[in-house]
Amino acid sequence: MKKIISTLIIFSGIIGVTAAVLEPEWTEFCPPRYCESNDNAFSKDATYWHKRRVQFYNALSKCSAYQGEQLDACYDELRAAEGRKNQVWGVRQEEKYRTTEYNREYNKERMEFYSINQILETIKK
Repeated sequence: MKKIISTLIIFSGIIGVTAAVLEPEWTEFCPPRYCESNDNAFSKDATYWHKRRVQFYNALSKCSAYQGEQLDACYDELRAAEGRKNQVWGVRQEEKYRTTEYNREYNKERMEFYSINQILETIKK
């Protein structure tokens, strides 16, 4: 019975050591609609995410040169870097949205002004 218990303890220790390191996955950082983007995409956003994916896998392959705590540190840094990039992406998306809304409102007002001017020109004739 002691042999079985000691074997289980040793086996569980081995499993615990090997399961400690979790490799980051691209899907943790990429919006689902862009995860499979390619460089031939017609969208600037899709092209951006394709380039990010290439950079991510290059960085991930560099991490494979490490083991143990160094590997954990490399993965942590990769996750942190991708998190920072996602924050910048979010800010840019918000700016893009605000600019688009501003332009819509500006064009709407311009069209209303143009319509009023057209009506006034018609009345003058």
